[in-house]
Amino acid sequence: GVVTVIAATITIIVLTFFMLLEGPRWVERFYGLLPATSQPRWRRIGKDVYATVGGFVAGALTIALLAGITSALLLTALSVSYAIALGLVVFLLDLIPLAGATIASVLVATVAVLDRGWTIGLIVLVWFIVYQQVENHVLYPAIYSKTVALSPLTIIVAVLIGASLAGVLGALAAIPIAGTIQVLLREWLRARRESHGEPAVDAPL
Repeated sequence: GVVTVIAATITIIVLTFFMLLEGPRWVERFYGLLPATSQPRWRRIGKDVYATVGGFVAGALTIALLAGITSALLLTALSVSYAIALGLVVFLLDLIPLAGATIASVLVATVAVLDRGWTIGLIVLVWFIVYQQVENHVLYPAIYSKTVALSPLTIIVAVLIGASLAGVLGALAAIPIAGTIQVLLREWLRARRESHGEPAVDAPL
């Protein structure tokens, strides 16, 4: 399992590196196919969508990092073996919306029971349950509202709809899709206001 995770991580890093190198060229080719009068508008949309996706990644890493650090500190305080390694596992699994935190809590609580007994295992499990509620209802809306510029209500509704339609993958893609829809709606409203001679005003949904 460790070898698989390392191989997958290396593959993702390599693919990301090449996408960062080639991505701008692909985008420029796409812009080159558009009429000259439409290019400024689509370049603005592309920039906003890129910022939205980047904000989502930054928010996901921040939330997962908080989960990993707090878990490692708790396990260290309870003298559970491999606390740092288990914190890293929590960090990786917490990148998966909704289901990731649940899987991490079951895995870490099981290790705590085997290592320190039922009392410590129960404390770890209760802490994970409480933390998961805080993460889902406080951290997710608060952090993503800053990094993706969506309102907390929009984030919660988007994740719930995505999870109900496509499970974990839907929850994972819900916030970037909602952010992209916001960019397109904002651009449509901007074009409509400009056509009526009104000033363009950007506001999160």
